[in-house]
Amino acid sequence: MESYDVAVVGGGHNGLACAALLAQHGARVVVCERADHVGGAAVSLRDLWPGYTVSAASYVCSLLDPWLVERLRLREHGYHAYPKDPSSYTPSEDGRELILGSNAADNARAIAAFDPRDVEGYAAFVREAERLGALLFDTFADDEPSWRHLPEPERRVMEGSVAELVRRFVRTPILQATLATDGLIGTYRGPEDPGTAYVLAHHYAGRALGTQGQWGYVRGGMGAISEALARAARAYGAELRCDARVVRITADAGRANGVVLEDGTEIAARAVAVNVHPRTAFLDLVGEATLRAHAEGADALLERLRRWESIGPSLKLNLALHAVPRFGGRDGLHPYHAATIHIAPDLAYLQRAYEQARAGAAATAPMLECFMQTPVEPELAPPGKHILSIFAQWFPYDKPGGWSREDGERAADTIVAVLSRFAPNLPDAIEARQILTPLDLEERFGLIGGHIFHGELLPGQIFDGRFPVRTPLRGLYLCGSGTHPGGCVSGFPGRRAARAIARDLAGVVR
Repeated sequence: MESYDVAVVGGGHNGLACAALLAQHGARVVVCERADHVGGAAVSLRDLWPGYTVSAASYVCSLLDPWLVERLRLREHGYHAYPKDPSSYTPSEDGRELILGSNAADNARAIAAFDPRDVEGYAAFVREAERLGALLFDTFADDEPSWRHLPEPERRVMEGSVAELVRRFVRTPILQATLATDGLIGTYRGPEDPGTAYVLAHHYAGRALGTQGQWGYVRGGMGAISEALARAARAYGAELRCDARVVRITADAGRANGVVLEDGTEIAARAVAVNVHPRTAFLDLVGEATLRAHAEGADALLERLRRWESIGPSLKLNLALHAVPRFGGRDGLHPYHAATIHIAPDLAYLQRAYEQARAGAAATAPMLECFMQTPVEPELAPPGKHILSIFAQWFPYDKPGGWSREDGERAADTIVAVLSRFAPNLPDAIEARQILTPLDLEERFGLIGGHIFHGELLPGQIFDGRFPVRTPLRGLYLCGSGTHPGGCVSGFPGRRAARAIARDLAGVVR
């Protein structure tokens, strides 16, 4: 039997971060990844279409832990992020456009064209969102996070709805909707629902680009983060195995003691760190019988797993294009092509789409967030061609009848039809498309229920409401997004798990 200090299950970015930090401290670490490449949902596919590099699942960066970047010297291993500017572009059916970016004067002119009263309101909103985001960021590496440790007035704000939050500051419908989308991404709730204000604040917490709340692209696509982490882990001595699916976590005498691979390989380990969904970790890999036999508090854990909200509403559509979408009827590339392109005219539009999904149907007028990295990084596509990456809601995992291939094709047709109202040349510009339904997100990336955050980022499932790093089974640790601070490509769960393991293995890990 092979033996290591730590076995990491899952080579997504958090598992790689955990492995690299522990290897840096001298632990003998092995990472077991079921796919033929590392990265999980933070991956750049280079074999999807000839000449294209596609950020298949995750697509933009903000929350990556700056401490992790410095500690693991990720820039030396190929990581480089740069801001989207302008940051946001929202076309309207009446031909007007809302473009927002880093230049306050340009923002003021764009907003004043809709309602001059919203110029100061928008500036005040940004200050408030960044303040809430900064408050959250300062807790992300906490050993014992607690929602109750945050100031009560700020908790009240974040426990409210995102619609309520944006209405406090601005009145222009298209501006309200543009701002509200940050409270809805990945969340199976509507803009009027409580807790969505927290989701918005979470999306303003990042500092990876050097400015609070700013989002940007990673050179080479999101897989470049995972590749840099993998290089760092190997440089410190960690062993990374692909095509190495873990089928069982073993336990004896009240503690986890290793893993078994699909090919029968047994690996002994003093600690096992699991970078998968909590249900996968506890129910599929450990198993209910083993939990009951070896873990104190197994009944409470199993009940928590049953109550865990992890039904996702998201669909990802990636398009290979031979021409640039002609928004506003204009030919050629424009700065806004590299911004987040929003399709959401007002809050009522977003609420209707959500309610349609809750009633059991995929949205016919979905919320769309679209990204084109190729205008600023043309080497990601063949000369003169582009990638349009679309994150769409609400296409719920729990749609009656489930998701067939035909359902995915119909959803993609709906998305293209909605976009073509603003860029009429789009349908004819499409060379190829990749459709990732909620079921595809589960099967390809292990996102149970199709939920991109391993469970809702809402009060009750945030901070101490998420699963602890240390589990009831001694020697077993969670290092994925099911722990604090939750989803987005951040590395904080991996960092927190590595610290807990290093402390518990004192004398083994220096």
